[in-house]
Amino acid sequence: MNISSNIIKNLLLHNNKNQILYDLNSLSGKEIAKEIITLATFFRSTTKFSNGDRVILSMNDSPEFIYSFIALISIGCIPVPLNPLIQESELEYILKDSKATGIIIDNHQYLRLYQVIHSSSYIINDCVLVNNPSVKEYGSINYLQKYLSFKKAFNTSLISEFVYAENNPVAFWQYTSGTTGNPKAVQHGHYTMLTNTELFAQKTLGIGEDDVIISVPKMFFGYGLGNSLFFPLLSGATVIIDEKWFSLENLKKNIRLYKPTVIFGTPKIYSDILHNYESFSENDFSSVRLFVSAGSSLQHSIIKEWKSKFDKTIVNGIGSTEIGHIFMCSNQVKENDENSSLGTPVTGYQIKICEIDKPDSVVENHEEIGELCIFPPEKTLSSYWQQENTNTAKYKNGWYFSGDLCSKKEDGTYVYHGRKDELFKVNGRWVNPLEIENTVLQNFHEVRECAVTYFVDDDGLEKPILYIVRKTDINKDLLSDDIQKKLAENFSSYKLPTRTHFLNTLPRNSNGKVIKKGLENNLTEA
Repeated sequence: MNISSNIIKNLLLHNNKNQILYDLNSLSGKEIAKEIITLATFFRSTTKFSNGDRVILSMNDSPEFIYSFIALISIGCIPVPLNPLIQESELEYILKDSKATGIIIDNHQYLRLYQVIHSSSYIINDCVLVNNPSVKEYGSINYLQKYLSFKKAFNTSLISEFVYAENNPVAFWQYTSGTTGNPKAVQHGHYTMLTNTELFAQKTLGIGEDDVIISVPKMFFGYGLGNSLFFPLLSGATVIIDEKWFSLENLKKNIRLYKPTVIFGTPKIYSDILHNYESFSENDFSSVRLFVSAGSSLQHSIIKEWKSKFDKTIVNGIGSTEIGHIFMCSNQVKENDENSSLGTPVTGYQIKICEIDKPDSVVENHEEIGELCIFPPEKTLSSYWQQENTNTAKYKNGWYFSGDLCSKKEDGTYVYHGRKDELFKVNGRWVNPLEIENTVLQNFHEVRECAVTYFVDDDGLEKPILYIVRKTDINKDLLSDDIQKKLAENFSSYKLPTRTHFLNTLPRNSNGKVIKKGLENNLTEA
């Protein structure tokens, strides 16, 4: 089985005339299928790519990203999407870890990362392909120039005779965000996103040929890869592709130009829209039937304010790189009735809550917090590349131990309580940052975002510390005092922050998640 053959089959079956909307142009399903198979034939006959080779994709969102990703899978290679803005040190680590032999990269990033790429002992120079026909520096392989010359001579009528590679069980890799250490490569098989598209995108969200999708998260991120590539190409929905990075102005432009029906975002994006509510007109979201949020915890205050201002509901989902995409989400018809409610599992995904650090003990009592464990559908369980100890710890008898903390309510819905690796102890008792953060955000509209972590005092003891980003220039001392009073009403003294810092912004990784590790050393106080 090769998922590329399923994608090509669906592109030809639906033949959506506006399958991809990109830079004021449109591409049909048939045109995309031809480009993919032509490129796959080019890779197979002209390059040194071999079955099983890892090939890095360091590209902005574009049709070429989609062609390259699917064409590589077609010939048995393993595409590894990375943030095109990746730092040199991280790319150096991933090139060594993955043993990637090739890379397809946008020209401006190639010039920036040239030294790192060609210093790798695994990279084959003939397998460095630059995605721009005008690049001639450093004797680079001119990907598009060579491909365009090849395409002119290629007989597209032979597309139906293309032979897909069938002997590679791994379809693609995704690297984790690395918030708690070096990023790890998650190996996904061919069924992972084929199954998730059917169960989540089509059966749960009802995405089909009449939909127009826009995903603010980019395709190097697993969440964005499903939204912009697998979901539309397998379901026949139209997808809006934009190489530019997120800005409110650019999002408004795309909404007004293309009238999307489904928007995939993150809590930060929905918060930014609400913070700039006045710049959106009443009609901007009139075409949208579905807003989806994932990537981090969605505050109930955002859902409530969104409903109040736009009379629309946000579907709150949770997923992970290891599972491939969203495996549990709130009911899109009802407004969440509790902070951070995750709703119920997507049909086909089993869920259990285990005691923290006791994987053999399942939590039986409702409301008790434990570690969220997922049993994905058959043939979709992933694994980490060359991480035997981590695989043993995280995958047990078909279950994936996510590290997310959840509880199950009596009505069968689940509530999110943060990350296990963010817990810390004060005087021997656990502190959960999320419950403190939620209390601040629910009670103080002056706070745009906040984060709780810990510092080590002069006695070597861990103590809570609160970081705040304000919406307004309200007096910091007064706000800090009010917050401390409210927290003292709700929490035991050992949980109360002993320091409060006001910041201009919170640091985030390439996937938009707040980086708490070393936070106090990396930010300038506002």
